[in-house]
Amino acid sequence: MTLLNAWVLFGLIPIFFIYKQHANPNGSTKLLYLSLVFMFMAMARPAYENAIVDEKFDSSDYIIALDASYSMQADDIKPSRYIMAKEAIKKLFSLHPKDRFTLFAFTSNPLLISPPTSDSSISILALESLKPEYILTKSTNLYKLFETISKISLKQKNLILFSDGGDEHNIAQLLKIVKQNNIKLFIVATGTKKGAALKKNGKYIKDIYSSIVVSKINPSLQELARLSGGKYYELTSLQIIEKLSRDISQQSTKQENIHIKSYSEYFVIPLTVAILLFISAITKLPRLLLGAFSLLLVTHNVNASLIDFAYIKEANASYKNKNYLKAAKLFEKVTPSVESYYNTATAYYEAGHYKTALNYYTQIKSSNPKIKQNIFYNMGNCAVKLKRYDRAEKLYIQALAFGKDKDALHNLYLLRKMRLKTGVNIIDMLPSKNAKEKKSSSKSIAKQKDSKKNSGGKNNSKQNSAQKANSGTKSTKQSKSSSTSQGKQKNPKYNMGYKAYEIINKGYTNEKEPW
Repeated sequence: MTLLNAWVLFGLIPIFFIYKQHANPNGSTKLLYLSLVFMFMAMARPAYENAIVDEKFDSSDYIIALDASYSMQADDIKPSRYIMAKEAIKKLFSLHPKDRFTLFAFTSNPLLISPPTSDSSISILALESLKPEYILTKSTNLYKLFETISKISLKQKNLILFSDGGDEHNIAQLLKIVKQNNIKLFIVATGTKKGAALKKNGKYIKDIYSSIVVSKINPSLQELARLSGGKYYELTSLQIIEKLSRDISQQSTKQENIHIKSYSEYFVIPLTVAILLFISAITKLPRLLLGAFSLLLVTHNVNASLIDFAYIKEANASYKNKNYLKAAKLFEKVTPSVESYYNTATAYYEAGHYKTALNYYTQIKSSNPKIKQNIFYNMGNCAVKLKRYDRAEKLYIQALAFGKDKDALHNLYLLRKMRLKTGVNIIDMLPSKNAKEKKSSSKSIAKQKDSKKNSGGKNNSKQNSAQKANSGTKSTKQSKSSSTSQGKQKNPKYNMGYKAYEIINKGYTNEKEPW
């Protein structure tokens, strides 16, 4: 047994001193203070730690770094090095739809523009939102980039680098950080050996000697790839990306373990005692009545399974007839369990009692990742109905933390697009959806140990069965709650936030001859 919020118990210290100031407190006063003690114990969240569950999944992670320095505007590769690199990255995404990519842009400072994700639409949207004209720093610093990537918690860091190399020449320093941090380099030289003259506002850029500045591929890139045991490519056309794709596919896919720790919480026990003590104190009921009531609760729990079947049968019939409020009330009478709370919450949602539904969802405790994902998704739908959009976004993100969920991702996309239309600045990445958007629904479960999502029909509505009764009879199916929105949508357009450019532009006034 453990206390998840043990620090809450420190609040009992001032209560103790206040109690000591009472001279000869009567029985009711003592009961009130005792009720406070149990209330704090409930807030401390007593829980029993369940066995840690190991789940295995295949991991294929890649890091892409795009050089956004001014030399990438050279046009020796048409229409420009930067645009060609962007198209190459998009093609790489299309060739690896199931792999996970992290996307950086860098000049003299690196900037994470898309966190690790297997949803390429998020990364592409982030890539398109980056505006080179807002980047004040012009030079290339590979060392700072490698230093940032070395802090990423991956055993092997497969780095795909799109750059012309700038004026980087310290190969020994770069090799040291690459080898020390297990960075596997795939360098895509973006430019030509002949190079091109750089222009600004239609005029050629000149150095301090009045010579026209010509940007070429830095030969140190090929040397860096060779000495580090990496791969080197020259981006003369998009066909080279197919060779890059074959090479990175040969990297061994590793099977990772994720440890899932869960708790069975028992805060309801001290909370119930606190409520009973409080009622006894303010109504001046004898303690005998409190004991008799507690005995009645115990007796009810013992015999609850005998009448659960009747409640479940009637609740399922009410739900099927769309009498959701009655179904919810009947499900409340079933012996408390994951299934009963879940079906109660779903019925309240359908009845339009979103706050009550949300309250029931928060009380469900399960170690099953699928069930947890469905709970957070349904809580997000409740928050939307209550117009608590900020909370809804967080809940959808929590649902996505347990794995891919098209409905959660889609609803998150709709929420953020709605905020964009109202002029709110969004720095977070948004998913795009080109096809007709489908109506997503609240999810319910059939069994405590397993929760499956059944999709079907053009509206993508999901159905789940209510809990099975102890007698083993077939359970009727429950329809899902309504979605955030439906209808045709277009890809959102937005600009990278000011703070993002502030990171990459840090220290630009100290650059000397960055061309």
